[in-house]
Amino acid sequence: MFFSYNLFFFFFFFFFWYLFMWVWFNFFFWVVIFFLYFLFYVFSFFFFDWVSCFFMSFVFLISGCVLFYSLGYMFGDMNLIRFYFLVFMLIFSMVLFILMPDLICLLLGWDGLGLVSYCLVIYYQNFSSLISGMVTLLMNRVGDVYFYFMVWVFFFNWVSFQYIFYSDFFNDDFFIFIYLILFASFTKSAQFPFCFWLPVAMSAPTPVFSLVHFFPFVTSGLNLIFRFNYFIFFCDTYFLMFISLLTMTLSGFSACVENDLKKIDAFYTLSQLGFMFFVLSMGSVFLCFIHLLIHAIFNSLLFLCSGFFIHSFIGSQDIRFMGSLVKQCPYVSVMFFVSLICLCGFPFFSGFYSKDFILELSFIYSFNFFFFFFFFFCIGLTYIYKFRLIYYLFFSDSFSFPYVNFSMKLYMNISLFLLNFSCIFGGSFLFWLFEDDYFFILSSDFSILPLFFLFFYFILCFLYSFGSLLLFESFFFFIFLVVYDFWVIFFRVFFCRFFSFCYCFNGFVDSGWFEYLIFDGLLGFMSWLGLVCCKLTLNIFKLYFFFFFFFFFFFFF
Repeated sequence: MFFSYNLFFFFFFFFFWYLFMWVWFNFFFWVVIFFLYFLFYVFSFFFFDWVSCFFMSFVFLISGCVLFYSLGYMFGDMNLIRFYFLVFMLIFSMVLFILMPDLICLLLGWDGLGLVSYCLVIYYQNFSSLISGMVTLLMNRVGDVYFYFMVWVFFFNWVSFQYIFYSDFFNDDFFIFIYLILFASFTKSAQFPFCFWLPVAMSAPTPVFSLVHFFPFVTSGLNLIFRFNYFIFFCDTYFLMFISLLTMTLSGFSACVENDLKKIDAFYTLSQLGFMFFVLSMGSVFLCFIHLLIHAIFNSLLFLCSGFFIHSFIGSQDIRFMGSLVKQCPYVSVMFFVSLICLCGFPFFSGFYSKDFILELSFIYSFNFFFFFFFFFCIGLTYIYKFRLIYYLFFSDSFSFPYVNFSMKLYMNISLFLLNFSCIFGGSFLFWLFEDDYFFILSSDFSILPLFFLFFYFILCFLYSFGSLLLFESFFFFIFLVVYDFWVIFFRVFFCRFFSFCYCFNGFVDSGWFEYLIFDGLLGFMSWLGLVCCKLTLNIFKLYFFFFFFFFFFFFF
């Protein structure tokens, strides 16, 4: 009996073990088959053109340098695995967004960028990081709504999500689709009035700051326009010019009064994004793309050097307490200075090739004097706040920290050297790929114009540096408040004024003569009418007899 029970349990256990292994093997087999099929399906629809290949090469170059830099910068962090996982997810989302010709897969990359960027902004788990992350997430959800509507409009018209096969059928009748693309790119690339979230999202670690705040996150809006670049010729270019110039002006003025090193870099990024949208409004999509790639290199170098300064000063970001850094850390100071002169378009550095080309193109483009003047004025603001930054960091004697640590690990040195090499030679390498040579022959008036702007900016810098005009400084600070606390000022200026008017209206009208004449009078009239109805109801039999005799004599006599 005992032997039969043991045999029964043995066969029972063997049967279920065999069933479990069979199900597990088949499940695993079908999962592998499905994964391979999905992988083959996805890779078969990757869209490898020269735009995506160039973009991906720069994404991998900058991401590799940032990850290598993070080995030294994030050394000793308790959540380092989570940090690297989020960075890899950010890169993977960007790969999906760049290489996918399908709008659904493009949507996965678009949402992935927003979600992972939110997780990176709240990486340091404190209240300010949470507020910054929520502002970033909610503002970018507005762009997601525009993107969802764009996908719906596209599918409603062509019953497909493969947008690259229908590019020849677009015309100016699809203006709704055009402006959905524009507003989606405005929110992601922080153009006015959606520009205030970029300086707020400062809580991410500094290596990630170079990824989240310029490449690839905020450039995803520009990349969306690159994919639909044939729409530029159908939209209102003056509207795009106005938005880009407004963004450049607000960010330039804000950077001139800001003392936080990270926020200065964020305002500079905002200004350059507006600059690229202005180039797009002139119809130069290819030139804007080349400037984006060149700018991404020295922008990342600028952020990483700024992160080293912040790390050395034990987390302090105020440039007024940093000074004489060229004596303390000459290697990083030289790298930082190279990135700044690349930004200013110093001849034969990488920024010179694209900026000089764009400025010469603006001379021959036919737009009015208002746009022309403000375009060069915004470019001059770039020089003002960058030379202000150079003065505070390198030539000022305001070094006031007793405990600093300027030691740098080998990983950080190698990353900065690679980016610095790309800053010096990257522009020439890219422009050597041009098949045709372009020459601009300018008149003498246009040749003298840069000297006029140079003299004007010199006077502007003099007035700003010495503070001889209080109104001038106040105007700078007002513009800074407009871009940094845009919605706060909007509610204070418009809604608070409106509510103040409502309070006065309530005191003088609702609670005054209006109440006496209308509400009290109406209440008295309704009371009188109620009394009349009551009297009529109490005398109802008399009324019945009265109306009976009245109609009887009226009809029969």
